[in-house]
Amino acid sequence: MLVLKSLIRYPLFLLFPVIYLIGKVKKYVLKPDYKKILIVHFGGIGDILMCTPAIRLLKRNYPSSEVRFIVSDRLAVDVLERNQNVDEVIFFQQYEAGEIKNIILDIKRSINGKLKLYFCYPVFILKNVLNRIDIGISLGNFHEAGTFSNLLFDLLGIRKTIGCFGDYPELLSKYIDKNLLKKHWTDIYVGIIDVLVGGVKEKEIDLSMSYEITNDEKELIEKDLQQKGLYEPYSISLIHPGGSMQINSRLWGYENFSEIADHLYQKYNMSIFITGSKEELQLANLVSEKMVSPSFIVAGEYTFPMVASLLHKAKVCITNDTSILHLADAMGTEKVISLWGPSNSKKSGPRSHRNIFIQSDLECSPCYFPIHANEELTRCDRLIKEECLKNISVYEVIDKIDNELTNIYYENS
Repeated sequence: MLVLKSLIRYPLFLLFPVIYLIGKVKKYVLKPDYKKILIVHFGGIGDILMCTPAIRLLKRNYPSSEVRFIVSDRLAVDVLERNQNVDEVIFFQQYEAGEIKNIILDIKRSINGKLKLYFCYPVFILKNVLNRIDIGISLGNFHEAGTFSNLLFDLLGIRKTIGCFGDYPELLSKYIDKNLLKKHWTDIYVGIIDVLVGGVKEKEIDLSMSYEITNDEKELIEKDLQQKGLYEPYSISLIHPGGSMQINSRLWGYENFSEIADHLYQKYNMSIFITGSKEELQLANLVSEKMVSPSFIVAGEYTFPMVASLLHKAKVCITNDTSILHLADAMGTEKVISLWGPSNSKKSGPRSHRNIFIQSDLECSPCYFPIHANEELTRCDRLIKEECLKNISVYEVIDKIDNELTNIYYENS
């Protein structure tokens, strides 16, 4: 199959002058009617969830427009397909021709970039150049993703385009001041849409994240809880020890999570659920084996929507900086306590008052997406890797939990 695709790519490449001409005609001759909007975002689940306030704002101002989303994360597809403000989700298989970060690297001229983009993804370009798209929005969320969007929008002939990431900003009809990139990620996404729609009052913007679950999914988790012998009123704590290992580890350590889980069970009589993907099942087992209290291991068993339904019922979620953190906020978990080392809670932590961030006090923390969204990610160069996370003590976390849960129980008494 890969050989066949490679053979097809070369004859299709000969169509580039035609594709280029079609794009120019669409961009400069045809009159836009703003019925179709294309958004490009190459982030993961947590990043997509942080986009949902911006999507809501966009649809509120263009209620009759068709909103299409291009994403490169398969799980992010599910988040957007559930969003009532998104009409179509297109999964972009960037690894078919190599990672975008490498493909877009060191391109000196925009025409060279468009040639390379078309050569690597001819079928994708052909499918989209024949569609009438009136507005293109680049939401990043990294430099090369912005460069990809800027080149793509021009090649497709989209007249009204906006963004603040990547090279070739001159290809956009509206390039936003890069000072926006110093803000929180939610503010970056909302800020881009705000410039597009024009002067929305801050108090009119709903910054809450959203993830929609069906009634069937709610009933499924109800039945499963009953099978486990749990009934309302629930007192559930969700422990999520997994997380990203991309540039720097964001894992606090299973021994620490086991101590926290024991504390929640012994002091507050909470039912402990340990979540994670199939790949994180071993980690979940390690947490459970280290505990002296009983727990339910649902890592690899619960789907993402099932975890969302569980979070909707949970009193507490203890997690690393991962997608579950943002999902817990979107589902209204009463208290979400998260551990932060290399990453920056002020940059990407959920905004609601229900979140408690425990950021390492090591002098070099945070180093991952430190301030500016366009900065390169940096790898930890300390002798003790991820020393920042190891610097957060169990006692510090327990102290935070006790302060927050005491307030919850006091308010409910």
